[in-house]
Order: sequence, then structure tokens, then C-alpha cells
Amino acid sequence: MLNVTEETLSKMLDLIIFDCDGVLVDSEILSIEVLHDLILKQGGNLTKEDVIQQFQGRSMKSARDELSASQGVELTDASITEMNEYLFARFQQELQPVLGITAFIESLNLPYCVASSSHPERIDASLTATNLRHYFSGKVFSSTMVKNGKPAPDLFLLAAEKMAFSAERVLVIEDSPAGVQAARNAGMLSIGLTAGSHAKHPNHRKRLIDAGANWVVNSYDEVAKIIWTLS
Repeated sequence: MLNVTEETLSKMLDLIIFDCDGVLVDSEILSIEVLHDLILKQGGNLTKEDVIQQFQGRSMKSARDELSASQGVELTDASITEMNEYLFARFQQELQPVLGITAFIESLNLPYCVASSSHPERIDASLTATNLRHYFSGKVFSSTMVKNGKPAPDLFLLAAEKMAFSAERVLVIEDSPAGVQAARNAGMLSIGLTAGSHAKHPNHRKRLIDAGANWVVNSYDEVAKIIWTLS
């Protein structure tokens, strides 16, 4: 973790970067279920817990590459398109925003954006289904925009550059170890958030701590207290 004092932090924060899945929208359980079903249909041998451990917070490209190398499972473009159509339909019926996110966004007096491992169509479907899309108009960054997805720093560095802020003055809110590692690799502060329904197991909190999160919290009320301290 970064070893800095609150006095130093209070002079650093200019921008907040949100992850999307599990941070803005409570989508991870739905997403894992659908991806797990696809992997099984394609001949893979993974449990849902395996899928969470290996692929949460990572791009579909990296998941495809790893599944091919480790399981011999080839996810075709057609199968992924079919999976996404089913997932987006479930989003429209079932997806909810993460508890407290709307009030938190409306309370912010700092610039913010979203940088997600998901492709743009999925981000848009998620934000539309949860009535969050209008908050992020022109402020959405996807792993499809960079060469290397999380845990590489590329996506967060791109978001900071496009938002015109230095990396060291950025705070990332993430729910996955890969995302926390990406923030750390980018030289940014990070909050590990366990407000999503997938993140309640104590082991998830430990994984975020082990990944290097500066703080790990359970709610946006706790996030707000940290932001007030830093800004």
C-alpha cells in the first residue's frame, strides 16, 4: 500500500475513477452465472468459484486467452454474442445499481469517470438498465481502448489522461483484485469496495487487501468519508 499521510492525501485528489461491474452496478453474480454456463457448454471444467477467482474484473479477451491455454476451451465470437444477448436481457429484468451509488454520485464535487474491463456495449447496457447512464455521458472508458487490460495500468492511465489529470491525483474505486492491482500499477490510490452482492465473503475482502487496496470498505457511506478526508 502507499504510505502517505492524510495531510498529503488531502492535496492529491482530483479525479475519481469508478469500475463498473460490482462498483456501479450489482452485476457480478449474473455475469459469472452466464459466463460459467457458457464455459461448461464449451467443454470447460470450472466451478463458479473458479470463474470468480480467475476472471472477475478482467476483460473477455484475457478470459478467452486463458481459457484456451488452460482448459482448451475456445469461446467463439458467435457464442459470446449469444451470451451477451442473454445477459443483457437479464440486465433489463434483474440488474440493480450498487446500494448507495446514486446518492454518492450526486454528492460529489470532484470530476469522475468510469473505466471498465467490459466492452462498451455491455457498459452501456448496464448503465442504461440502472438509470446511471446520464451521469457518465462522455466519461466512459473500456478495456477495448487499450492494448493490455487489468491488472495492467493501461486503462486507468488512459482515463486519467483523457480526463486531463495526473495519475498520482486519482482515486480508483474497485471491487476486484485485478482492478486494485491495475490502480496500484498506475500509481493511483484505490478503495476496494465490497458493497456488491458477490463480495460479501470474508475472503473477498482479504483478496482486495492482498492486492494492495489502500482502503477496503463495505458501503458508499464509508467511501464518502474517505473522499471527504481526501478532497
